[in-house]
Amino acid sequence: MSEKLWQLFKGDYRQNCLSWHHSPRNPVIPASGETWRSVWVANPDVIEFGGRQLLYYRGNGIQPGTDCKRHDRLGVAEIASVTRDNIELRDLNGGEPIVDVGAPGEFDDKDVLDPSAAVFGGKVFVYYSAIGSGPDCVGLAVSEDGVRFEKAGSLMEGRAPAVIVKDGYVYMIYQLLEENGYQLYLSRSRDGIRFEPVSDRPIFAGEPGSWDALSIVTAQLTQDGGAYYLMYGGSSYLADEPDFFGLARSTDLLHWERHPGNPIFGCGAMGQEDGGAIWFPALIETEDFFAILYEGSRGKYSWDISSQICMATIAKA
Repeated sequence: MSEKLWQLFKGDYRQNCLSWHHSPRNPVIPASGETWRSVWVANPDVIEFGGRQLLYYRGNGIQPGTDCKRHDRLGVAEIASVTRDNIELRDLNGGEPIVDVGAPGEFDDKDVLDPSAAVFGGKVFVYYSAIGSGPDCVGLAVSEDGVRFEKAGSLMEGRAPAVIVKDGYVYMIYQLLEENGYQLYLSRSRDGIRFEPVSDRPIFAGEPGSWDALSIVTAQLTQDGGAYYLMYGGSSYLADEPDFFGLARSTDLLHWERHPGNPIFGCGAMGQEDGGAIWFPALIETEDFFAILYEGSRGKYSWDISSQICMATIAKA
C-alpha cells in the first residue's frame, strides 16, 4: 500500500501538503475521562492481529490508586471503522492501561510512551520508549492476545522505536540524540529481545539546509512487497517539535531514498488542533483513500502543548 501512497505525490512539497484533507472533527481521538488519559492521548500505532485492527496509543493523566502523579501509559483499542472525517473505536482491556509505569527506581518508573507493535512468533511484541531511572531506553512488553501484556524489561538505550519483521529478525529503527537533534539507528534481533546493531552509524539523518536539517523523530515503518517505507517527523529548528512529515523508501532498511517532493504532509492551520506540531504518523489504507492518524498539538511546547490524536486523509488517484 505504501508504494501507492508514494506515487500520489509530485515534486512540489506545497502541492503535496495541501492535497491532504485534515478532519474537521480533529482531534478524532481526544483526551477523555478523569484518569490515565484525561490530559493527553498520542502516539498511535496500528497493526492487524487475530482478525482485528488494533490501535496502540499513549495516554497521560493520573490513575487512581497510584502515586497521584501524571504519567504516560499505554492503552489499546480495536478500530471499528474509518471514514474521511472520523474513526470509531472499541476500548479493549476495559479501557485500562495495558503497559503501566514501573515501580520507583525501575527503568520506566516515570513514563512509557511511543508504542511500536509487531507480530512475532505468534505473539504481539510492543516496544516503547521508557523514561525513568537511568538513560532513556527502549522497553518491551509481550502479549498472547494483543491485549494483556507482560513486561520483558529494558533492551537498549534509545527512544521512539519503529519495528518490522524481516527474514526471521525483528528490525528496530530508533532515535538517539546527537548534539542538538535526533538521528535514526538500526538494530536487529533473532528473538525480539537481544538486539545487535546493524550499523554503528546513523542510517537516516537530517539534510543540511532542508526542512529536516536538525532532527528526525517518531519514524513509522511499513512494508509493501520488497520495499520498506519510512514516514517521519522532521524539524530544522528544534529537536522534538516537527511541523512536517517526510517519506522515504528502502529495500534493505539501511539505505534510504527520500521522496523528491518532501515534505509530503504538514501541520494544520494556525489555531487548529494540529496547527502547532505533529508527531507519530500511523498509516491506514481503505478502498478509497489513505488515512494517517498522528499526534497533533494546537500550540508549541513553550506555550500550549495539547497532544491528542488527529487524522487526515488523501484520496487514491
